[in-house]
Amino acid sequence: MQTNQLVILDHHKTIRLTVERMAIYLQSKIIEAYDQDQQVYYVFFYKDHYLTAAKTTKLIRHSHIEYAFKKGIIIPANHPLVETVISSNQIYKKRTFQQVIDKMEKILTPHELANLATLFVSFIPKKKIFTYIQNLYYEHRRNGQMFLSYRIIRILMDFTPTHSFVKELSNHLDFIKYAKLYQQQADILFSKDPIFAEKLLYSTIEEKDHFHRLSALLEQQSRWTDIIAIHIRYISINQKSLPTLLLLLEEHFQDDQMVQVLEALNEQVPNITEVQQTLLKKYFYLRDTEKILNLLSSQNLTLNEMQTMEFIKLLEEFNFEVHHDHLEKLHLFFIPFFKINPKEAVDFLQKWVIQLLTNGYDISTIKIMLQSLRKVKEAVPILMKIEKMHSLTDDPDQQLLLGQLYYQFKQYEQAIECFSWEMELKNVDPKPVQWLSKIYNELGMKQEYLAYQQLCIDMQKRA
Repeated sequence: MQTNQLVILDHHKTIRLTVERMAIYLQSKIIEAYDQDQQVYYVFFYKDHYLTAAKTTKLIRHSHIEYAFKKGIIIPANHPLVETVISSNQIYKKRTFQQVIDKMEKILTPHELANLATLFVSFIPKKKIFTYIQNLYYEHRRNGQMFLSYRIIRILMDFTPTHSFVKELSNHLDFIKYAKLYQQQADILFSKDPIFAEKLLYSTIEEKDHFHRLSALLEQQSRWTDIIAIHIRYISINQKSLPTLLLLLEEHFQDDQMVQVLEALNEQVPNITEVQQTLLKKYFYLRDTEKILNLLSSQNLTLNEMQTMEFIKLLEEFNFEVHHDHLEKLHLFFIPFFKINPKEAVDFLQKWVIQLLTNGYDISTIKIMLQSLRKVKEAVPILMKIEKMHSLTDDPDQQLLLGQLYYQFKQYEQAIECFSWEMELKNVDPKPVQWLSKIYNELGMKQEYLAYQQLCIDMQKRA
């Protein structure tokens, strides 16, 4: 099964979904996916715990899920971060709200359960959610757990701030001292109420200190997927966080997955040299010649000596007949190649020109591509041949020389045309006939070879 697909089990019915995107927002991760009839499903996770899947046609305004896809970090379906959350080999059972609560009661605190309940506003009645959270408050209050009670009230203040019950309790004398802590955003809340702390820090993530405090909070909870996600978002604000992101990627992803993350980051925030250099190193490690060529042609990057030598080996194995669209990108690589190994560079340049001509590039285009090599003395002989071919293209009196140049670049069809033209113009000159005999012999066309060989002999007898 493809990695962007998942399976939901609704009672005894199996539903296959195609993932569209994922929102990472506060403690939740929400997958948006579609069935074969293009009906939308949302698959809910609290931190890294699967909750349930639900189908809807409309999201309620100001609900958690609406905020998740507006304010959250949106990850496309093919991103490795999605693979850390869902598995294409797992079947996800659709649960009722009560089943979710029963399952999560064994894992989460009542405070977290109250927060979790607010995720489902668009899918179950708001009154039902409110009643559930209200009961959690009463349980703490009966047990004399005042601070825990007030933490539940804070969840309700975000969930339904205008409700009379919430308004009354939020201003109750029993909770004034706790309310002041929240008004002052006291440091104690960062350990006593991590849900509030995360919401506060996330809303001001652009501030360097808040970003680092949020990272530390997530690290305490071992939420490395979330840490990577906020680092990806923060890179556009402060590129100094990149080394930490690279360490995280190295620690948690395989090389090919790390490449996917960095490629997405390079599109999101172009022109970060360190990202491009890291990609380049990974491409070399993975021996991905095609991606090396694409990166070198799209970015202002140069290869060091070791990379250049490695690239030469990769190019020897690369099938330019199949990947001929990459041919024109190679001219960017020639200057460092000539500096390191001019002899091999000359041989490679010759092969490169042959491939360009074979794939239909005209002489004038090749001439332009080679302009950067005009000051490289070892490349000059090949450049002079190209320039000579360019000047002779429309000269009917120089077709013999043009044919010889085409022959040197193994363009036998064009060479045959030139020699045939020359033979018609100068029907007593044996030279074009000799060349035609030579080419047909090399092409294994025995009948044509023998015919031109005999013609050449007859011409020499008449001379």
